[in-house]
Amino acid sequence: MIIEDGKGTGYTVQVDNTNLLHTKAVTETSLAHNSHENGTAFGISTPMLTVTTTGGRMLFIENTSNSNNFLITDFWFNWNGGSTNYNRPCYGQLIFGDTQPTTNITTGGSGTLNRTANSDSELTVLYWNEVGDGMTGHVAGGAAFSWCYSSSPSYYHTGGAIILGNTNTLSVNLRGEEIGEASVNILGFVRQI
Repeated sequence: MIIEDGKGTGYTVQVDNTNLLHTKAVTETSLAHNSHENGTAFGISTPMLTVTTTGGRMLFIENTSNSNNFLITDFWFNWNGGSTNYNRPCYGQLIFGDTQPTTNITTGGSGTLNRTANSDSELTVLYWNEVGDGMTGHVAGGAAFSWCYSSSPSYYHTGGAIILGNTNTLSVNLRGEEIGEASVNILGFVRQI
């Protein structure tokens, strides 16, 4: 019996003189796989924003696709530690179910992480325009995850466990112990429902 690769190229597997089958495997993240194979990986980022001690909504994302979910795999929250000693904490929350903010907003977008694909993420992305303390004019959803971090970036790998289905929303709220600079970075991919 001969075992071939299944793609019609005629490659066969190697069996040594002790009848052991030789294989090689590659492990890649869901994000990498969806970027390479499907062309459906995207990144979202805010610019550095001057976060106040009152705090507010910094980023809003809504999935507007009728056929795809957006799976979030990674978050980075950057904070410079404040404006005096650069060692003050910043407090954050992920909020689900917000309505779209209408004031103090800048329209953003998602960047494709796929070198050869030109696919659309079908996401509405808004970030704070640094007027007031955050985006306003929305009905608040529920906080699902809160954290506190210092001047080093905080990284969270979710592996796609956070899923935004059609019309689902995610917002990020930040508040500094003192005024400082922060940004939010998100990676993820779309997958058909």
